[in-house]
Amino acid sequence: MHHIKELRASTNLSQSAFADMFGIPLSTLRKWEQNQSSPPAYVMNFIEKSLPSFKKEYSIHKGKNGQLYYLDTTNKKVGDALGNWISFTEDINGVMEENIGIYIERLFVKYYQAIDEFNDDLKFDKIEKISWR
Repeated sequence: MHHIKELRASTNLSQSAFADMFGIPLSTLRKWEQNQSSPPAYVMNFIEKSLPSFKKEYSIHKGKNGQLYYLDTTNKKVGDALGNWISFTEDINGVMEENIGIYIERLFVKYYQAIDEFNDDLKFDKIEKISWR
């Protein structure tokens, strides 16, 4: 079993962001990380299974930014350290190994941009009340 601080570090998230991601009170996470108390085994199990960095069936690839990405060739999916997964359809056989991390990184940059745009649209809609029909 992994230590909670190692799990959080694998995501590059702050304590606050990690606590929000899993619905853990920030004070509780801090106590776990400072070994003042321990998370229940089922919580650790859930977090480990939610984070791709601790799953052995994926190959790990590094982007230019140093971030780690996960490739599941069996299910044709790529993931990031936050547990986001994107499916792809193209056969990956024959792709240069050193480029895979870069391609995955580019995909996730576009994914994060799309999420930001979606959130911006929602915020704008709440203010402007425009129908796009």
